Amino acid sequence: MIQRIQTFWLFLASLLSALLLIDWYTGYVYKADIPKGFGAVVEYLRVTNHFPSLLLAVAMVAMPLIAIFFFRNRKRQRSLGIFSIVLCIAFISVSMMRIGNFNNGTPPPQNGSYQAGMIIPAVAIVFIAFAVSGIRKDEKLVKSMDRLR
Repeated sequence: MIQRIQTFWLFLASLLSALLLIDWYTGYVYKADIPKGFGAVVEYLRVTNHFPSLLLAVAMVAMPLIAIFFFRNRKRQRSLGIFSIVLCIAFISVSMMRIGNFNNGTPPPQNGSYQAGMIIPAVAIVFIAFAVSGIRKDEKLVKSMDRLR
């Protein structure tokens, strides 16, 4: 049934992941290759400016939404939830590599830092884990009811 608690968690994870597409910063880098006296140049790392990050962010929004409508096939819904967690981990990895690449650049920037956009996938992982837990509880309930018949 679509009104189960895992629907709420999957929708919340999808909604939270959609915030990444609204120009949230995953990090920023202070560039050091500027003349003295002009201040620091800050380059923000956006999801929309990097195609692999954009592709992963769109998939992070779509997968939980697709999983909501597989409420009759709980095994597939659970596997889509687990795949959504893998997508979130991949997004975090790609974002960390982007900031790492800036830190290893030539000339090297002064420093790179993470922004609020890096917290969003971690919170989405927690929400999806709650949904997978709810799906697992539903499977146990259905199996226990089948035993009683």
